[in-house]
Amino acid sequence: MLRYALPALALFGLGALVGAQTAPLLGDRSTPLRPLGGEGNVGISNATLRDQSEVRALRVVIEPGGTRALHEHADVRFHLFVPISDPMTLDLEAGPTQVEPWHPYFLAGGTRHGFRNTGTEAVEVMEIFIR
Repeated sequence: MLRYALPALALFGLGALVGAQTAPLLGDRSTPLRPLGGEGNVGISNATLRDQSEVRALRVVIEPGGTRALHEHADVRFHLFVPISDPMTLDLEAGPTQVEPWHPYFLAGGTRHGFRNTGTEAVEVMEIFIR
């Protein structure tokens, strides 16, 4: 009986350790949007869909006339913008570029960028960060 006690105890301890890890934050399209504040940010809101140590995914809504100020993400290796509903304008130091719906746009980490909506309808975007 004693020979089974140690392995059982070790298995229980391992299970407790795995169970104690923080689960990733998960959301979906119904997760409430929160307005993005800060200078130069107008008509931008987002909701976290997934947040864990390796990856972060946001649902971003850009209202007509909405603008996200130039910024960078030094804490990521790269990230993707995927407009879902309508085109968006991605502002880069090299100049603006239009990104069409369902066409992922790749940025290396640390790339200065902003974005805006020059259309008449709100644009939904999936923004994915790989850390």
